[in-house]
Amino acid sequence: MTSRRRRVVLRQTWANIVWCHWPVSAEELQSVLPNGLTPDLFEGQAWVGLVPFSMVNLRLPGLWGFLTRWSRSANFGEVNVRTYVNGPDGQRGVWFFTLDASSWVGVATANAVLGLPYRVAKTSFTQTASSRRWTSARHSDRAQSVLEVEVSSEPARPAAPGLERFLFERYALYSVWHGFILRGELSHRPWRVKPAELRSVNAEIVSKAGLTVSGSPHLFVGESVEVSIHPLRVARRR
Repeated sequence: MTSRRRRVVLRQTWANIVWCHWPVSAEELQSVLPNGLTPDLFEGQAWVGLVPFSMVNLRLPGLWGFLTRWSRSANFGEVNVRTYVNGPDGQRGVWFFTLDASSWVGVATANAVLGLPYRVAKTSFTQTASSRRWTSARHSDRAQSVLEVEVSSEPARPAAPGLERFLFERYALYSVWHGFILRGELSHRPWRVKPAELRSVNAEIVSKAGLTVSGSPHLFVGESVEVSIHPLRVARRR
């Protein structure tokens, strides 16, 4: 996605990403969303995702970038539980139930700058030529996740129109701060993706978010992207 010139509050690279999604009912999803947000549906269906990835070279923009490099908080694993919503401003975005990350400084930075529900966790990532495996264990409640997939040997390609773009090509998020719904936008080039097959999954952190998932998930992996995060603003009702 190419954006107009906007102020940047954080820069980072997302790597080793795996998208694992299940369909859920719109009614169940609405019951765990904050007031002001409604499920964004694809052909009448809501979706929830378990999405792990590597945060690489997280940094403040410009000369302030040395602070994150000095604190050794620039690289860590993250596992988030997310869904897709419509905001009070009538626009679409991502809602994060939790974001588990293995850097307490990174967690503090993201919480302060973005107002997101980051949690400190122990994460691990291993891969072979044909597989990716992510695990996480949260410090606060010991909630765990495991996701291991077999990656297709086909070349990476742009996300296809339809469900793939609905799930992957998301350039905005919502958060709640002191009772206000905030909207933040980000920019990066479009994803290049390839399908994957499930080896094993533990979705405990999804159930901790109040959602029940079952059956075979929709699975894809993506190539790395460079990401710019722009300032949040109050999402005012149109």
